[in-house]
Amino acid sequence: MSSIFIRSQNREKLYRLGGNYACIEYGGYEDLKRKRGGAEADKKRHTLCISDGCLEEIAEYESKERCLEVLDEIQKICASYLYAEGSLGLIRGSVPTPPMAADIPRVYEMPEK
Repeated sequence: MSSIFIRSQNREKLYRLGGNYACIEYGGYEDLKRKRGGAEADKKRHTLCISDGCLEEIAEYESKERCLEVLDEIQKICASYLYAEGSLGLIRGSVPTPPMAADIPRVYEMPEK
């Protein structure tokens, strides 16, 4: 996998997944500050973390489902590349060119919500 640059939700950091960072993962945690009182849903935090051996939180969303949607979006960007079908060189004087695929710079900004 080539590198993809990921901007944190608060826009303060830019990470390079595929460089030092090996994975992005979902984390569901109890929010100890909200544990007293409030609805059960208010007590849970849904985050995405990037890891280089230690987890660092890069975004927080309202549900696990939303976190997984964001991971799906990142996966699509990781799989994208520039593709050209090539040509047969049928025009007089043109040279046949083979199909080619190239890595392109990829940047993903964590959505606000």
